[in-house]
Amino acid sequence: MRWLPFALVSVLLISGCATYPDAVKVADGTPLVSYQSATQGKVQQGTARWSGVIAKVENNASNTRLEVVYFPGNESGRPKISDQTEGRFVAYINGFVDPMVYQQGKSVTVLGQLAQPEAGMVDKFQYLYPVIQQAVVYLWPKQPDTRVDIVDPWPLWRTPYPYWGYGPAIRIRTTTPIGEKPAQGPLHVEQATQGTQQR
Repeated sequence: MRWLPFALVSVLLISGCATYPDAVKVADGTPLVSYQSATQGKVQQGTARWSGVIAKVENNASNTRLEVVYFPGNESGRPKISDQTEGRFVAYINGFVDPMVYQQGKSVTVLGQLAQPEAGMVDKFQYLYPVIQQAVVYLWPKQPDTRVDIVDPWPLWRTPYPYWGYGPAIRIRTTTPIGEKPAQGPLHVEQATQGTQQR
């Protein structure tokens, strides 16, 4: 049974590597250049896999230029979008892609080979873009808008006495796609405490 912890760790590592979409997976042990290393000029070649949101699409004669606002990816590669970003990068895709599909604002994960940085402009600001060539781009499907319903059924019981008793309250928190009815069962239950209340 001494091998059991090692086996569990191996399974976790394998499953962890398998979470990225097939289009942007890499072989186990493949070194990847981080966005931070590229922007700091520490590395200018190698394989890169970065995530972000499309800012601009330009179709050229033989390729397509994507300008992407960088956001770090989660364990599956989907960009974790926030109101702060570390910068932008450019990805060149061989051939034509339809701008109606690769629309501004769509989330992507890009895999390809790092190339020499490219000077450009963000509005009137001069900017040096890290560049990924021969890019493979995974378009993330749009996540449904959701609402959060919180039901606090405290107190859970009534007594014949003129007060509520001490005891735990249960707060039920459900996340429901907008336009749908709340699910039958709670998706998340939070324990809370509630003091005595006079009736």
